[in-house]
Amino acid sequence: MKDTKLIDVHCHLLTKEYTDALHQYGREKEDGFLIPQWNEELQMEYMEKAGLSHAVLSVSSPDPYFGDAVLDCEIARGLNEKGAELKKKYPEKISFAAALPLPHLDEAIREAQYAYDHLGACAVRFPSNAGGVYPGDERLDPLMEYLNSRHAVIIFHPTAPPAVPQGCFTGKLLPLMEFLGDTTRAVVNLMTSGTLQKYPNLKMIIPHCASFLPNIIDRLEGITALLEKNGIGHAVHPEECLPQLYFDLAGDIFPRGAAILRLLADADHILFGGDFPYTPSPMISAKREQIMQSEMFSDCLDRICYKNAERLLQIM
Repeated sequence: MKDTKLIDVHCHLLTKEYTDALHQYGREKEDGFLIPQWNEELQMEYMEKAGLSHAVLSVSSPDPYFGDAVLDCEIARGLNEKGAELKKKYPEKISFAAALPLPHLDEAIREAQYAYDHLGACAVRFPSNAGGVYPGDERLDPLMEYLNSRHAVIIFHPTAPPAVPQGCFTGKLLPLMEFLGDTTRAVVNLMTSGTLQKYPNLKMIIPHCASFLPNIIDRLEGITALLEKNGIGHAVHPEECLPQLYFDLAGDIFPRGAAILRLLADADHILFGGDFPYTPSPMISAKREQIMQSEMFSDCLDRICYKNAERLLQIM
């Protein structure tokens, strides 16, 4: 199985307009990391060295929301056109998830439609929050309704929460904990708001081994059941939500992260993720080898490495 195909569903692209805007607005160090270098040549070199057969590109964090609808739309369109350009040039190797100018609702719907109908996007990309608006917020219902009509796959990526604690390490280096917390907050909001039940055609890829969801999902079920019993809420039944959720393996997953994910997710719902260029290529290659040699994936390696992604994202 060492030479099995490998599809990376958590891979990033950057454009000059996007990085220029980050510098203009002083957000280039927002997450505690410098923005890495990326271009077409580096992308293809990474894929060659890591043994990837296909990569699904999307924008990472900081989220391309700058509070200016015109600028936000321009950056989203530029990212999507770059993804489409690479998809056209490397149709067997590249797909992309469309950036949306959230939380601008009408503009996001138009961009999703354009990305699907004219650019060939295989998915859309959502931030964990857009200017403080979280997935599951009823203000986003028209967008979710449209995406539901398209049987969309939504690829989530964390971004900075509206408030970050100061004076502690996790507030200075957001990917360590704040990213995982904000992703989990978004997923819990989707579950508790009834959004998943309301839009059953949606499928969602949650990054970083499901973030903190495996740690709190039993607690979520217990607490919401108690709320319902006391007449101040409704119970959440995770087994009703999990069929719409998929989880990637981006980040540091051994020895504990992958093990706890396997307790939560069926093997048909786990996907390989590398997080290039934010994670250096040698680290991703090393993780690939760990996955290939891990007993916990030995019975489902082909599904995790490529079959699940092919089926979910219709990658041929």
